[in-house]
Amino acid sequence: MINDLMEAAEQVNKLAQEAAEKLVQECNALAAENAGLKSALNDILQPDAAVLERNHRVRALDAMETPATDVFLAEVQASARNEGINYAASRLAAAFNHGFLDKPVSEVLDVTRMILSAKEDLANDPLPAADGLSGEYAEKAIEEWATQLRKGAAL
Repeated sequence: MINDLMEAAEQVNKLAQEAAEKLVQECNALAAENAGLKSALNDILQPDAAVLERNHRVRALDAMETPATDVFLAEVQASARNEGINYAASRLAAAFNHGFLDKPVSEVLDVTRMILSAKEDLANDPLPAADGLSGEYAEKAIEEWATQLRKGAAL
């Protein structure tokens, strides 16, 4: 039994070391990209670079590629997006469970599932849809509903 525990501990340690090495590699790639960007910016923004026309500077900045940074930021964005989706679904479930929603459980279940399915939808299409699903649609709907409620209360 002790041998099994020791073997399991060694495997966990090996996996942790591999994960740490991967993180160090990713960090080094990000640092290298950032150093390259700083160097390029310093070159572009030097006083003697004033002779370069402005469009040339903009093209130079646009030409800079940062694949490691792009991958890192995409991972951060996906993680944050999933946290937000989970939060929204949990808020809906909690509101129902605590009696704040007077809807059938089947409707709440459908909407909660729909919210959670957004994680898969957005994983396959990481850019926000052009139809306002970036939050603007919901904000506009809230304004319209509030206006309707105010009008109804005035009647």
